[in-house]
Amino acid sequence: MDKKLNPEQRNMNELINDLKNSDWSVRAKAIFDLKDYDDKIVINALISKLNDENENVWLSAANVLKNKKDPRIVNELLKTISDKRDEIRWNSIYFLGEIGSIKAVNPIIEKLNDPCVEVRINAARSLGKIGDKKALDALTHALDDEDPMVRKEALTSLNSISPKKPVDYLVNSLNDADKRVRSLAAIIIGKTKTTRAFDKLIGTLNDEEHIVRISAVFALDKIGGEQSVKPLIKALKDPYWEVRSDAASALGKIGNKIAVVPLMETLKDENSFVRKSASRALEKFEIFKR
Repeated sequence: MDKKLNPEQRNMNELINDLKNSDWSVRAKAIFDLKDYDDKIVINALISKLNDENENVWLSAANVLKNKKDPRIVNELLKTISDKRDEIRWNSIYFLGEIGSIKAVNPIIEKLNDPCVEVRINAARSLGKIGDKKALDALTHALDDEDPMVRKEALTSLNSISPKKPVDYLVNSLNDADKRVRSLAAIIIGKTKTTRAFDKLIGTLNDEEHIVRISAVFALDKIGGEQSVKPLIKALKDPYWEVRSDAASALGKIGNKIAVVPLMETLKDENSFVRKSASRALEKFEIFKR
């Protein structure tokens, strides 16, 4: 019978047969080799591997199927979202996020309470990728998660789904116990130019972590305007050079002349990058032109 098939069809059939091999590595390789086939028989065979007992085979099948358009793939991944194995659960959620199916939103929301932190991280991240607004409340609650990476992903997803949402959660995140979350909150405030959080943002210029202070300067740079000038001038005295350098650059962009004298003083800074930023900022004021 195979003699009537062309070489590509014979190869396809051989690969499908390899999916039943007792050696998991043979099954995984067959899945990889079948990735460019869109034949319905191949899709059916690959979907069956989402029940494979070997995690590597399952992962290979899910990775290939996420790019296919068969609606059954979402249904099968939703079955494994509650698998007893942590790795299968968080990968199922990851792939559902990559596919972007609205059907997966409610089941993924439930996984924000999963005992495995990697599952919760991927749940928060995938909800942002899918982008359905019914996840907003659950993601806001996730900002209280005990793990900072969950809080960070929840913050990112909230901003992705609804960047114009009230900024209360952003202000609260500026007080987060983790520097990465505080830093991200400041960056988002800057990107959205949320002036309602301005006073709290200025307070982060005194944060003990320089990465947060850098993010605060970034935000002030993005927000701009006269209100940002005095806080940025103060940041020229920050103990960390990158904060000082970024503050000088931001002052040059804003262009308020009350920054000229502080910038000229910064030309004496011990750090060459800070001096260079101050010099470039002063050039924008054109005070050295004859």
